[in-house]
Amino acid sequence: MSYIEVKNLSKIYGTGELEVKALDDVSFDIDQGEFVIILGASGAGKSTLLNILGGMDNSTKGDYIIADKNVAKYNEKELGNFRRDDIGFVFQFYNLLNNLTALENVEIAASIVKNPLDSNELLNDVGLGKRKNNFPPQLSGGEQQRVSIARAIVKNPKLLLCDEPTGALDSKTGESIIKLLYSISIKYKTTVVIVTHNATLAKIGTRLIRIADGRIIENKTQPRLENLDNIKW
Repeated sequence: MSYIEVKNLSKIYGTGELEVKALDDVSFDIDQGEFVIILGASGAGKSTLLNILGGMDNSTKGDYIIADKNVAKYNEKELGNFRRDDIGFVFQFYNLLNNLTALENVEIAASIVKNPLDSNELLNDVGLGKRKNNFPPQLSGGEQQRVSIARAIVKNPKLLLCDEPTGALDSKTGESIIKLLYSISIKYKTTVVIVTHNATLAKIGTRLIRIADGRIIENKTQPRLENLDNIKW
């Protein structure tokens, strides 16, 4: 049995002639520790899918099972606990608290879960050991995204969800962020799902899922690359 099972998942807005299917009978499996790329154009349904995977939205029908628990059946309180305890989020815009240092931004996430990882070690892992006492406005965009990655990983989540994590960054910085996510997924054996429209990232996923018009049009596994140095970005 797979770690994550998505079965016949649909998200429908409106009714009758105004009905819009943001997701239309989507099914796929993800094994634990996979590095998944969900690729699609704007409006394809990938952000809707990410929101459901993260417990931020409910499906209209279908099942979403992670670690043998059907999240699609959760009530609002259960979804809140799921988001807090099991999910790490990395967004396009970093959503850091500007009045807290990098370390404090990570520690505040660590404080809400039972078994967090070490905040200082994570900031070292993301290359910010010497910048941990700086505030977000004193950091570059790439550095702020690294803080947000450390903040997400410190919760020791079952699933790390990344919504266009390089969208606000230049190409060189974006490349470094993807390499960082890849290395962290290996070190901490974290299941990572990245939603993106950047076709370059299709090469690096251990699983590639292409979505268009709310439907899965491709779902394939790929060998895990030993490193990403030979990728042409």
